[in-house]
Amino acid sequence: MEESRITTDLDLALRNAAGLRKSNDLYLLADSNSEKYCLSMVLQTLNIAQSHILVLPSGEQHKTLSTVEQIWDFLIEKEATRSSLMLVLGGGVLTDMGGFAASTFKRGMPYVNIPTTLLGMVDASQGGKTGFDYRGLKNEIGMYAPAAATIVYPMFLKTLPQKHLLSGYAEMLKHSLIASPLELIKVLHFDIDNIDYTELSELIERSIDIKQYIVEQDPEETGLRKSLNFGHTIGHAIEEYSLQGQDSEAMLHGFAVMYGIVAELYLSMMKLGLNQQTVTQVAHFAREHYGKPVCACKDYDILLDLMRHDKKNTEQGQINFSLLRQVGNCRVDQKCTDAEIIEALDFLFNM
Repeated sequence: MEESRITTDLDLALRNAAGLRKSNDLYLLADSNSEKYCLSMVLQTLNIAQSHILVLPSGEQHKTLSTVEQIWDFLIEKEATRSSLMLVLGGGVLTDMGGFAASTFKRGMPYVNIPTTLLGMVDASQGGKTGFDYRGLKNEIGMYAPAAATIVYPMFLKTLPQKHLLSGYAEMLKHSLIASPLELIKVLHFDIDNIDYTELSELIERSIDIKQYIVEQDPEETGLRKSLNFGHTIGHAIEEYSLQGQDSEAMLHGFAVMYGIVAELYLSMMKLGLNQQTVTQVAHFAREHYGKPVCACKDYDILLDLMRHDKKNTEQGQINFSLLRQVGNCRVDQKCTDAEIIEALDFLFNM
């Protein structure tokens, strides 16, 4: 498993990650946002040649094979080796692609994730999942390839717009739902609109601990790790629908996951008897902070078709869910009918 710790000393964490490598054996991948707000802090510690820095555009629409090819071409052109180290400085899109590119270059070069978004810190950069979107399908191509280390520096978040903080916070809410009622209370009661960064750092560390415990028990997602997919079957379908241009603006991953959480809580109530109070409480939180999702009933067939292509499905035509019997008790491999899913979508879009 990769080492992942929250740090208040970015310089020390970077020096430890780089080890004894010389500057010409270090490569850095950034996105347009992390270049603007975070790159200078890294370069204060590590002497990385400008020619060894590749900056890519940010955004899910760039999470493609052609972008991964750019990374491979960059490493080949700059004569990287299997003993070189790539630092991936950016959000979850970049850590997914960077990790995949590094892990397949010359059959694997080590890489270090330095997530700069809340979503990257608590979810995308953790657990060794790498990959990219393909033919409009979310994370269709990928592999398990843990980073050598992940450096989590919460002070990066001070540069993050509120909607991106909310995007990451949805994953923290998911972790709390599959962990325990106490964790859920902590996340729901935190003031996300007026952030205390000391308190947020503690919540981030706990969220990482929850995910790492699950991943350590089931690194290749054969059982327990499937619980981390809660909210994602419907959430990914909504996100893919948005990315395909049906909406005026592509939806952030965490917003789609939040909507998926609400719908899948409703399914959990229908199928497993989850108490209605939890469903109502989380739906109210979602409506207050994330707003109502926009989707017409005529689009349900499109959403259902996208769910049928979800990589978590194990039987052709069957849509697979991870659902909650109660907070802290997740049941994986739950099948739902189209009619049940549509009823949950009706609840979501009318919440």
